[in-house]
Amino acid sequence: MIKIEHELLLCCARTKASARVREIAAAEVDWEYLFLLARRHSVVPLVYSQLERHAADLVPAEKLSQLKKHYLENSARNTILTAELCRLITSFAESGIEAIPYKGPVLALFAYDNLALRRFVDLDVIVKKTDVLKAREILLAHDYTPSKALSLSQQELLLRTQHNLQFSRDNHRLIVELHWEVAPHLFASTVDADTLWQNLVTINLNGTQVKTLSAEDLLFSLCVHGSRHLWERLSWICDVAELVSRRSVDWNALLKRATDADSERMFLLGLYLAERLLDALLPLEVKQRCNADERLPSLAENIVEHLFSGTTHVPATSREIFKYNLGVRKTLNARARYVLHMLRPTDGDLGARALPAKLSFAYYLLRPFRLLFKPGDTKI
Repeated sequence: MIKIEHELLLCCARTKASARVREIAAAEVDWEYLFLLARRHSVVPLVYSQLERHAADLVPAEKLSQLKKHYLENSARNTILTAELCRLITSFAESGIEAIPYKGPVLALFAYDNLALRRFVDLDVIVKKTDVLKAREILLAHDYTPSKALSLSQQELLLRTQHNLQFSRDNHRLIVELHWEVAPHLFASTVDADTLWQNLVTINLNGTQVKTLSAEDLLFSLCVHGSRHLWERLSWICDVAELVSRRSVDWNALLKRATDADSERMFLLGLYLAERLLDALLPLEVKQRCNADERLPSLAENIVEHLFSGTTHVPATSREIFKYNLGVRKTLNARARYVLHMLRPTDGDLGARALPAKLSFAYYLLRPFRLLFKPGDTKI
């Protein structure tokens, strides 16, 4: 039986008002448990916003104050990160680099229409693959350093095997992920780079005009990102639900892309979770496609069980990750691509052992052994 705190969390984890918020808040709620669960899933801003508007008199004063404190701290951090993002985008542009802000502040405005309602701790920027090394130099000039102590040759190897490099400054208080793809193509075939750059839309970010992904490209990438991380955070499902409710989407084009990219189940799972948990309104053709996939309910059930397994996140084991990733893919071809992706070296592999550039092929040989013997220290 679902706990009332779980139901209250789901009612609050959205921008749309729900009469159930006040009804449940009047019951015997374990407010500390609710707070810790909201913090685990990065939805404290949404929870505070709903409770403050609809049930402030029913929440113990000290708990409402605790939620407000975290809400204000998040809002202040988001303001600082947004200013930093605008500064970097301007610097890139001055050097002739076109950059796409991805997730973070842009998603907060695009999906929630409010910078304070989404929690983010890093900045994601997409550049063209040919501009990655030049963009890297600009980040270094802004006092950022690679999060892993990798040589230039190791970073060039990651440019071939992965889809992003991470940089940080100010003792990791500012983190930038420099992407050249929204996800590794071996993990999921997404939209091709040329089409991605042709479909950009412009939004106003703190007075700076920036280009970002279209609603269709963003929604598809959010579903791929959530699948890549086993939908272990409720906030990622909130992003999907809010985007669906706030933006006009070409569903026929998206469904065709999901099929053509051999990523249909991965895409539908995000939408299925948004409808099941947050009452996202999906068009009939999408619901019919979800209902036709008999694996979606069991995949979703495992995800929901993990979402509400407690107030502390317990990472999935390598075996659980592998099993999930095979199940979320419908075809042998898609599963084979995932296995190949899993065997490609990551920054963790390169950081574990420094090899000269002429021996970089050895990282591919070492990768399977790290997966077998250090599963908690590797990415899959």
